[in-house]
Amino acid sequence: MARKRWLHAAWMAALKQGFLTGGWPLRRYVRIAAIGFALGVPLYALLAWLLWRGGFSTFDLLAYGITATTLIRPIMIVATTALVIMLFRRGGALSARVAAAGRAALTNYLGTSILMTTLFYGYGIGLFGRLSRAELWLVVLPAWALMLWWSKAWLNHFRYGPFEWLWRSLARGELQPMRLKPS
Repeated sequence: MARKRWLHAAWMAALKQGFLTGGWPLRRYVRIAAIGFALGVPLYALLAWLLWRGGFSTFDLLAYGITATTLIRPIMIVATTALVIMLFRRGGALSARVAAAGRAALTNYLGTSILMTTLFYGYGIGLFGRLSRAELWLVVLPAWALMLWWSKAWLNHFRYGPFEWLWRSLARGELQPMRLKPS
């Protein structure tokens, strides 16, 4: 319970000091991320190597995979937070793309479901169980990129994603305007 209070106080202090709001200068975030990753990534790599070398035994899993990582995790959390804040600062290209994906969340959810079931289920390509965890990233990353690309491109011309438009039209009992007015 004391650890939970300490953690809560630390994040509240980070919020109050402007770290979590993106209020610090960019170079401070860069420095925090660089130092955090420079310390954390090699240590995680060492632990992963020790785990692998030990054949993922129960002892090694507890010692390296769970216990030892608790010492590194706070460093990586702060570094990752700094990186995310840098990437999603107001007005950035990535920020606008993620905001657009959020505005078309229902369409993205349904579209991703259709795409992935087509790739992995028997009625489609049937890749379920055929790809390793590493190979799955070859599917996930392009799917994310596609979602971020199409959402912004679509919403540059239309008010809503296609399914958001349908949902609003059904909920309001009349067709909603879809196209953005020309500027």
